[in-house]
Amino acid sequence: MSDNEESQGPKSTFSTYVAEGDQLFQKGEYVKAIESFSTALSLQPDDKNCMVARSRCYLKLGDAESALKDAETSLKDNKDFFK
Repeated sequence: MSDNEESQGPKSTFSTYVAEGDQLFQKGEYVKAIESFSTALSLQPDDKNCMVARSRCYLKLGDAESALKDAETSLKDNKDFFK
């Protein structure tokens, strides 16, 4: 990443997006929660907990294929990981 990109930075931090996604999930606003978790994952693509959280949202929306993809991705490097 160039210095210019770093100085602009994200509008919020990774943990802010995850917390927002968690709150939206609790409210049943799964589409908005997915957006928050996806933004968080764009900042930290390898975060397994965030991937699982987004997977749960997809499940609540009945999108089993996307839920499975996220769940499998969270296990990619660590088959013992579970949440």
